Amino acid sequence: MRPPLIPTLAAAAAVALTASLGTWQLRRADEKAALQAARDAALADVPVAVDARPVDARALDGRRVVLRGRFDATRTVFLDNRTRRGVAGFHVLAPLRPEGADPDAPHVMVLRGWIARDPVDRARVPALVTPEGAVRVEGLAAAELAQPIVLGGADAGAREGRILQRYDPAEYAAWAGLAVQPIVVRQTSALDDGLARDWAEPGGGVDRHLGYAFQWFAMAAAVVALWAWFAVIAPRRRARALNGPPTGS
Repeated sequence: MRPPLIPTLAAAAAVALTASLGTWQLRRADEKAALQAARDAALADVPVAVDARPVDARALDGRRVVLRGRFDATRTVFLDNRTRRGVAGFHVLAPLRPEGADPDAPHVMVLRGWIARDPVDRARVPALVTPEGAVRVEGLAAAELAQPIVLGGADAGAREGRILQRYDPAEYAAWAGLAVQPIVVRQTSALDDGLARDWAEPGGGVDRHLGYAFQWFAMAAAVVALWAWFAVIAPRRRARALNGPPTGS
């Protein structure tokens, strides 16, 4: 007795889909594990000093860096729609002029930390503590900043209170009138400014992806088991029951 065609095709499609999703989750787990390993290696490495000299963004991507200089409070911007533990807020992005460099030298953009937004007025810039003197900042350099896709220019919000949906280096430089390095430094060192710097780790969620993979593979196994029962085993049992036991000669 052949299994029915339509249930067999449906089961095959379901198994192919769930198995592919499980495989994709395994790949994501491997990618996250590689990111975590790279981050751990970067944190253990000696930091690279960054100043006003041009840098190779790709060579520094993911590296631990150290900078010394002064933050420019007047050209600090706030990246909107960044939540922390369920609370809406901003990521504070500030230009730092390297120590000893003149004002026209390239500044380094530092993602200083997270600050809560005004719960009533979304357009209000929060009160921010910015050190007035020179500071030493350690962090991880990024050639690109993960950001949401938005319509319109990134500098439009800067003209309306320095609140941006996303950071575009060229548009920011045009608005601020500053030259900027082609990297963003995610600050990890402590500073008495009230900002939260418990950044989400790039390699976080490996166990979650493995759990999702197990669920998808379990669903694939369940589909196979259900197909085997309803399309093969149960019909054969019914056929044997209807035909009765074989008679002897």
